[in-house]
Amino acid sequence: MVDERVVRAQQKYEEVHEELLKAGIKLLSTKPISSLSLNSLAEYTKVSKTSIYNHFNSSPEHFYYDLLVYLRNYVLNEFNKNEPDDPKEKVIYFYEIYIKLMKENKILCLNLYSQYFIVNYKARFKLFQNKVLSKLLLEVGIKDMETAKTLSLEFAVLLNRFFVYDLTSREFSEYEKEFFTRLKKTINY
Repeated sequence: MVDERVVRAQQKYEEVHEELLKAGIKLLSTKPISSLSLNSLAEYTKVSKTSIYNHFNSSPEHFYYDLLVYLRNYVLNEFNKNEPDDPKEKVIYFYEIYIKLMKENKILCLNLYSQYFIVNYKARFKLFQNKVLSKLLLEVGIKDMETAKTLSLEFAVLLNRFFVYDLTSREFSEYEKEFFTRLKKTINY
């Protein structure tokens, strides 16, 4: 028999954890990542500093990882809500969702993009090995993992141009168009 107190405690823990992640999103949407500390989260939520440290094992890296997972899941949920029926359109839509998020909140995405390089290699590989993309490519008949790697690399180049170079919207749109042209050619769209 399940102890209701344990269930309620777990639910409360998950609610507070999500509240802290949302507070982190608010903070990282307006300030550089260098301004983030577990203490600074307290300014964006009513959760005590002690509880914040307990949730993330006193480790900002643990917070960054949880935040990356939370946002990745958000993007995947958005994808699943409006997922097209056609497999080739799914692949295109997958990338469109990511680009839309980048454009909607450049500061947050830049902060997260910078953390991608700080999270340790094993965690980064686990987090970013793109099982969703691989599955979508299988649906369109592409079984070659090298193709998935190539698309991921080309997308990383697009991200780099978005975040590192001070491009105008028009300049970025040209790179974006080139990326989608190559993508459509790769999947025979």
